[in-house]
Amino acid sequence: MITLIIAKNASFTRDFKRGYYKNSATLFRVTYPVAVGNLSYLLASFASTNIYSSTNEIKKFNEAILLPPNKTDNDLVVLIMGEASLVTRYSTYGYHKQTTPFMTNIFSQNGACIIQNSHSAAAFTKDSLPLTLSFNVPESDDNLFNNKSIIEMAKFNHYKTYWLASPGQEIKSSFETKYGFIARKSDVVAFGKNTLDVYLSRLLEDTLQKDNSPKKFVFVHLQGSHQPYENYDEVDKQALPDAEKYDLTIHHTDRTVKALYDVINKYSHNYTLIYTSDHGEIVNVGHGVSNTNVDQFLIPFMFISTNDRYNCQFIESFRSPTGYLSGLMNKYILSNLLGYDVDQTILNKEKNNDRVFMPNGNVMPFLKISNDD
Repeated sequence: MITLIIAKNASFTRDFKRGYYKNSATLFRVTYPVAVGNLSYLLASFASTNIYSSTNEIKKFNEAILLPPNKTDNDLVVLIMGEASLVTRYSTYGYHKQTTPFMTNIFSQNGACIIQNSHSAAAFTKDSLPLTLSFNVPESDDNLFNNKSIIEMAKFNHYKTYWLASPGQEIKSSFETKYGFIARKSDVVAFGKNTLDVYLSRLLEDTLQKDNSPKKFVFVHLQGSHQPYENYDEVDKQALPDAEKYDLTIHHTDRTVKALYDVINKYSHNYTLIYTSDHGEIVNVGHGVSNTNVDQFLIPFMFISTNDRYNCQFIESFRSPTGYLSGLMNKYILSNLLGYDVDQTILNKEKNNDRVFMPNGNVMPFLKISNDD
């Protein structure tokens, strides 16, 4: 019976084949009676190999990366990753409530851009982050284990790497995932001490103030708008007194990005900043719960750089012929920002194959979802 459950989900199947049984056993545990489920979980945990625990360096670069890397002209590259953030709830993108006034101002400046029609590559964080930060593809996890991730590529080109995250992302099980496997390779992994995202600016300031490394790559993972939609405070409620909880979390994310942006500008005059989200949200329902609702894939993408070379045309060059900028392009964008050239033939092939990893583990063309909605 457990093999039947696993076979129905491609993500579990991949783990199972590599000797990692705990995810499958967890599902079995909640599906079947307590005694049977708990016994299965204990046996699977004992027999399981934690394939995501390795910190050993991966030697091989993905075939798309042209070597050697260039001398980089970005001293500081920051990727802020939101959580469960639906783009249509952003006033920056036309929402009727002023949920994101700070981001509108920041990303309307010279050298900045507000990218329209962006979608995530998956509807779960555990799948979306590896598709951003490694050369993992929806069809296979092989590249996760066989190719250097963006973190390791940054280190190879003399960047010190930081993984900074909300305490809500600190749960032990998060490191027993594909993105935990990537996070472990960072030079520094640190978590905020306050549950609200806005205080992550203190963690970033501590990082930039104390570390004089000439090159830094910083990944900031927010709690964002994950259910139960409690990542907000009185400041947000006063700004939007009649807003529902989800909109308050978007407003709090706006304040968080502003606080992080202010710290970046305080300590660097040569930086590139990206803000996007791991996936969208079906508001008041969740994400990864439907194979047809496009809201769980629709995300913001905003960009600002002090370097004229990295402008809106640079970002637009990664847009698919479908008209969308896919989360699958993030790895290539980051590669360029970190000093690597990308094989144009391979890049074009990926751009022309705009697909997403579905909640049930299948792979589907994104336009099929957006057209079906």
